[in-house]
Amino acid sequence: MRFRILQKSLVAMGFAAMLAPMHAQAPARPEFEVAAIKLNTGGQPMVSIMAPPGGGRLTTVNTGLKMLITFAYKVKNYEILGSQGWMDSERYDVTAKAPDGAKGQDQLQLMTQTLLEDRFKLKVHRETKEVPVYVLVAGKNGPKLTESKEGVCTSNGPGNAPPPPPGPPGAGQLPRRPDMRCGGMFMGPNSLTGGRMKMEQFITGLSNILGRPVIDKTGFTGTFDVQLTFSPEGTAFAGGLPGLPAGLAPPVDNSLPSIFTAVQEQLGLKVESGKGPGQVLVIDYAEKPSEN
Repeated sequence: MRFRILQKSLVAMGFAAMLAPMHAQAPARPEFEVAAIKLNTGGQPMVSIMAPPGGGRLTTVNTGLKMLITFAYKVKNYEILGSQGWMDSERYDVTAKAPDGAKGQDQLQLMTQTLLEDRFKLKVHRETKEVPVYVLVAGKNGPKLTESKEGVCTSNGPGNAPPPPPGPPGAGQLPRRPDMRCGGMFMGPNSLTGGRMKMEQFITGLSNILGRPVIDKTGFTGTFDVQLTFSPEGTAFAGGLPGLPAGLAPPVDNSLPSIFTAVQEQLGLKVESGKGPGQVLVIDYAEKPSEN
């Protein structure tokens, strides 16, 4: 009897031992096949992250850790808490090749997370907390948004005819910009220009300028052209364009109206302060990477 009980116990223990590694085994994290990170000491103004939608390779030039985090974790600058000065000032060139068969930018971003955690010892976590926000509402006399005009921008998708060549704008119209995609925008320290934009697209640009989430309460559902001019004072562009080393930003005109006045006078909209729940990415730890 004792032999049978012992035999059953050993069988059960063996079965449990076989199951344990199966449950403990975590899925392999996506990572680059080969990657190199080099400190950029050239001082050039160009800053870029090149990650083709089809995947396969990541190439960055003159990028700080904070900018790499915005790409890897799909967050904006103002959604990152706990950063230190060197995460902007120290610049790196990154070249990384994905394994054969890895497709899509989502995979590249996951691989970049692995790279940052391995080489920068980056540790982060996400939190939802009440954060300062802006609320965009219609002004007292209603929106003054310019109806979209043909030829201001180039439609996305194959087979679309190119717009007419650039020319002077008509009354209340934008200059024609063949290099501008409809729904896209150009931003500088003094301006935001976009063609055939939806409100959600304009909100994205305005959030980047203000350095704070913007909630749309305008009720506007159409498309419009916009050319907003403003002073960078009080915006995220006050210290230069994000991503450019100090002193390399283009000259600015501080005599223009504030972004809040410009939105009200030029677009018939109003920006109000508020608070709301928002998800942030908190940097718990990071260090400068070791040499390759």
